[in-house]
Amino acid sequence: MPIRRIYRTIRTHLPPSVKESLTKVVYSIKGKPIVLNKPVALKERFPNNATGGMILSADFELAWAPRFSKRVAAPLKHALNLAAQERRNFPQLISIFDKHKIPCTWATVGHLFLTEAPEDHYKNIKRLPYFETEWLKFTSGDWFDNVPQTNWKEAPEWYAPDLINQILASELNHEIATHTFSHINFSDKICPPEVADDEILYSKMAMESYKLTPESICFPFGSYGNVPILKKHGIKIYRRKLLTHQLAYPFYDDHDLLVTLSSDAFDRSNHTWSAAYYCRRFMKVIDKAIKTGTIAHFVFHPSMDPWMISEVMEDLLKYASKKRDEGKLWIGTMSEIAHHIDGNN
Repeated sequence: MPIRRIYRTIRTHLPPSVKESLTKVVYSIKGKPIVLNKPVALKERFPNNATGGMILSADFELAWAPRFSKRVAAPLKHALNLAAQERRNFPQLISIFDKHKIPCTWATVGHLFLTEAPEDHYKNIKRLPYFETEWLKFTSGDWFDNVPQTNWKEAPEWYAPDLINQILASELNHEIATHTFSHINFSDKICPPEVADDEILYSKMAMESYKLTPESICFPFGSYGNVPILKKHGIKIYRRKLLTHQLAYPFYDDHDLLVTLSSDAFDRSNHTWSAAYYCRRFMKVIDKAIKTGTIAHFVFHPSMDPWMISEVMEDLLKYASKKRDEGKLWIGTMSEIAHHIDGNN
């Protein structure tokens, strides 16, 4: 049995507090974050001669993600609660980004751009076949059954033009990327190419009224696949999670698209960890990115525990802005680094 499988099996029988302590020990022993070394032939890795980089990317999805979850007894109710929390968090997130002058890549579910339900009630968009994974179960009904056929004022959990306008109103150069149109599993195993094609196409159409075109994507559910479809639609870079590595400078894949690895997440899944430990852990990622010429890519859901925003994110952004002011750290978006690399090539 592979060591990773043995480790997971042992973890399932441990109480939460022991699991969280074990995670800290393993992180330290393995020397994480681990760097993926890829040859990069660039005159300047980062703008302004910085030696490391940082990207923040948000999975902006409201109620779309957890409605088929197997982890909770009432997934739709859970999804609506998360959407409400996301809306409460949004002004604070925009405010601290403005305060520290740190832009974010907002990977946005395409449906959130709509002000009201489309007239065709989604009848033309191709659907995923039924599937089940370790965390999700979609084995009956229609993919859009839970979505109210109304407008953003009556169903603010499913439509969000007001929040998108908040992003666009910021003085910062935030990026609005895509998170697919309806938050689907984008993997080759589950998602047929024609479905992937429609999901990106409908996202682009929804963004047109804002004069936006997506250049980056963060895959929903941590999935990965259908990369040729991305290239067809002009996507330049995507975020991917690897179990083996957490830091890398963006590199080209076999389809000549750029890949940026996720490094860590503002996710309070480990409730015994203190704010001080979270901050030390994240600062270590930034320091190692500066030392190795890579990018610290932090991921978050805007629906996260508000404690993470006030007690952890605030301090980390202050630290990152200090490193930027010292000339050591470039801070930007996924599309910015993609343009920088393409320009250097």
